[in-house]
Amino acid sequence: MNRNAELGATRLRTLIILLILAAAGFVVSRVFPPYFANSQLADKMYEEARFAEARERTGEQLRDIIYNEAQLREIPIRREDIQVERSSMGTRISADYSVIVDLNFYQLPLHFHPTSVR
Repeated sequence: MNRNAELGATRLRTLIILLILAAAGFVVSRVFPPYFANSQLADKMYEEARFAEARERTGEQLRDIIYNEAQLREIPIRREDIQVERSSMGTRISADYSVIVDLNFYQLPLHFHPTSVR
């Protein structure tokens, strides 16, 4: 009898661990894409800031390029949220935006502030 009780406890423990892993996998699958998209946007901002003078782009052109990249990555950002500053030191591009991740049981707000200084 004791052996059967131990088998039941082992099965229950395994089931609980699998449920925890499944829940963690679900959360990661929902939270990872906004972070990845932010990373891609930051890379584009860095690239555009780095070559802005060589490509002879105006501030509005840079803003449009970054906005189009954000739309491609499905990032909820407005043109007004993208700041382009030019100085003798180089070009600085930054943006502020938030993403709400729906976890079915909780709405997780994520705030991003990608910045590129060149």
